[in-house]
Amino acid sequence: MSRLAAAVLRRGVAASRDLSSSRLSSFAPAYPRLFSADASGEASAAAAAADSKDDSFLKASDEGLAFGRFYNVFAGGSNLGKDMLKTDIIHCLDKCELSLEDVKIDYNRGYYPMGALLRFHSKAAYTTAVRQASQARLYRLDEISREQWDMKKSFDGKALLLQGVPRNALPDDIERFLCGTNFEPTPFESFLRPGVPEPIRVVLVKCPTKTDAMNTFVTKNRTFCLNSPVSVRVLQ
Repeated sequence: MSRLAAAVLRRGVAASRDLSSSRLSSFAPAYPRLFSADASGEASAAAAAADSKDDSFLKASDEGLAFGRFYNVFAGGSNLGKDMLKTDIIHCLDKCELSLEDVKIDYNRGYYPMGALLRFHSKAAYTTAVRQASQARLYRLDEISREQWDMKKSFDGKALLLQGVPRNALPDDIERFLCGTNFEPTPFESFLRPGVPEPIRVVLVKCPTKTDAMNTFVTKNRTFCLNSPVSVRVLQ
């Protein structure tokens, strides 16, 4: 074989190898591209968009709340029976899915219950409550603002009203009356309420828990402070 023929043969073999290599590379599987800084930025933007969506969902849920003031319509003005409990209101409006946390008793300065502030978790629940209240013909429900709800303090069953405390009773005398119960220390809030034949002294006592307040009510109601009977009422 001449040198010229050998050179032609070598070129043919190299060309076939290049062609085969290019064909194999075209059929090779494509591996996933690693995340770059740009991809990370896109992921962060997507996460931020998701957070924004969640925030908007929570805001929409909050805007779906409705608030109302519940009271009876007996002659003598709007008020609420002093013996009415939060559970009584929840049972009266049993189609509205209210919880104890959705009810705040509205007391006046003398701690007479004038009504109850209610929080509904949807406009539809509020509409249902209005219908139920009107059907009973004993109560009424008026719409109020979120600010009115937020501003109203709830005693949450952790406060006691001592009625009939002797006017000459000192804080030490009241503490002796409460001896054996768990209550928050002085100063106690004290004021006079109109009564016959003379004004009645009322003292507000706060307890750490609902259980403490109920135990005090059970053990101290209608017992004596300086030889005077004292009635105890739990504020809700």
